[in-house]
Amino acid sequence: MNNKLIKITAAIIITLFPSVVFGATSTSLRSGYILLQVEKNGEAWYVFPKTNSRYYLNRPADAFAIMKKLAIGAKHDYIANTITFPARLSGLILLDTDRNGEAYYIYPKDRHKYYLGRPDDAFRIMKELGQGISTAGLAAIPIGNIDAAQEGGKKILLDVPFTSQAPFGGWSDLRQEDGCEEASSLMAVKWALGEKLPPDEALDKIIGSSDYTQKKYYEYRDISPVDTVNWIIKDYFNYQNAAVKYNVTMSEVIAELKKGNLIAAPMNGQALHNPFFTQPGPINHMLVIRGYDPIKSTFITNDPGTRHGELYEYDAKALYDAIRAYPTGSHEINKSAKKDIIVIWK
Repeated sequence: MNNKLIKITAAIIITLFPSVVFGATSTSLRSGYILLQVEKNGEAWYVFPKTNSRYYLNRPADAFAIMKKLAIGAKHDYIANTITFPARLSGLILLDTDRNGEAYYIYPKDRHKYYLGRPDDAFRIMKELGQGISTAGLAAIPIGNIDAAQEGGKKILLDVPFTSQAPFGGWSDLRQEDGCEEASSLMAVKWALGEKLPPDEALDKIIGSSDYTQKKYYEYRDISPVDTVNWIIKDYFNYQNAAVKYNVTMSEVIAELKKGNLIAAPMNGQALHNPFFTQPGPINHMLVIRGYDPIKSTFITNDPGTRHGELYEYDAKALYDAIRAYPTGSHEINKSAKKDIIVIWK
């Protein structure tokens, strides 16, 4: 019955809307779409934008399971209050991390959200928004295999409390405006100790550590990885299980996460292109890497630079490319390409 419905839908699309049937040369137009193989039995495929691989949807339960596995976490307020989503989210599925994991498909044509709901709802979305594609066009898209991806490495996600560097929005306070190292260190230490992080305590510790390093070391603004470990983590927070790891590869970053270790990473914040930053973003920035998803090829972070930073996912290569150790100082121009990170362990 389900395949029959897909076949009928595919026939309607190709008959009434031939302009939306993808051929063999429309590669750039397929990303994020649900495709219906019009020359066969109307088989449905989802083209995941992160890899541009296609995943077979088959029955409603299959469609729902695959789309949920490939979803990216997002805060409820952001999903609820956004009408037209940014291009970087086109074709992705957003999972509401504040509620019960409701899933929304961001349709590439209008970048509006479509609620997936139950398996039957996901199947309905597949039928209504599916685009016809020829067999030749489909053959040009590699097949993604979720099970194979999982065999190559399971999703890693550490349970890390979150705080923005300005927990109550006090960005005019320079200690909070420049508090990404303090906030990242605080999240890491709280994770290591198994403690919660209420906003009032977060604000007290971010300001307290800034005042402490200014008084003792004469600086609180941009803090290098080495100084972050020695001044903030080991001295102010009195937590000793942390060290700088120098010139890491992306594989080494993932390996540390697999060991169960947490990472605080210095960044060229502008290279992250986070839409929640005050543009163009901070030139020197630090965030916490708390997980890795091998299926989506994303790093999962707690980014203190925005209140939307909890469980924020960055493309793995884009985040790795943005890693850059910067010197202690005040927004100094940094031409170094050193990929040093801070590793914290329990």
